[in-house]
Amino acid sequence: MEKKLLIFDVDGTVWDSEKDVFLSFNHTLKTLAGFEISKEEFQKLAGMHLGAMFEKVLPEDKKSLAGEYEKAYKKYYIDEEHYADATELFPNVKKMIDKFKSEGYYMAVASSKPKRILDKMMSKFDLNGFDYVLGTEESNFKHKPDPEIVNYIMDNLNVTKDDSVIIGDSKSDILTGKNAGIDTIAVTYGYDKKENLENAEPTYIIDNFGDLDNIIKKK
Repeated sequence: MEKKLLIFDVDGTVWDSEKDVFLSFNHTLKTLAGFEISKEEFQKLAGMHLGAMFEKVLPEDKKSLAGEYEKAYKKYYIDEEHYADATELFPNVKKMIDKFKSEGYYMAVASSKPKRILDKMMSKFDLNGFDYVLGTEESNFKHKPDPEIVNYIMDNLNVTKDDSVIIGDSKSDILTGKNAGIDTIAVTYGYDKKENLENAEPTYIIDNFGDLDNIIKKK
């Protein structure tokens, strides 16, 4: 799998933000609807965009208010800066990202987060060298698993499908890569269940970010 372009999901792949996202999600539910969901219920929402997550868990008479819940979540999580209270990089991420950049790889982020929060997070963790940092939330890009954001990155970097790979922790990331016609690498340490990842049939499955080094250099 010798590649030129590495496209990363970030939540559950590059950094462990689940606790902050989960707490902010439940804060919004408790404040506006008077209930919370369990960690197991939350994990079933992996890979969905924010509005769909709220719509999924709200009762029928409140589903139409999912957009208002989304706004309240963003106010708490982004504007009130609870996006990195407990978020940390996964092991080996910083070392490997710096290594890939020094070796001349193109690198990009294709996330469901808004770009404004992605930029803050990338700065916080000193993750330099990405050619594109893009999010589907609050943008004109269609949500994953639509391949639009991946196609945009490949087209603008003038990299072929054969030379590109997407790395993510959810079934949605894998389907995004498949819909774009590129290879896919699933990481098992993120938010989606390994069974769901296996069912999506990625090109490779890895248990540690550091394992990327050998895989993308295979010929």
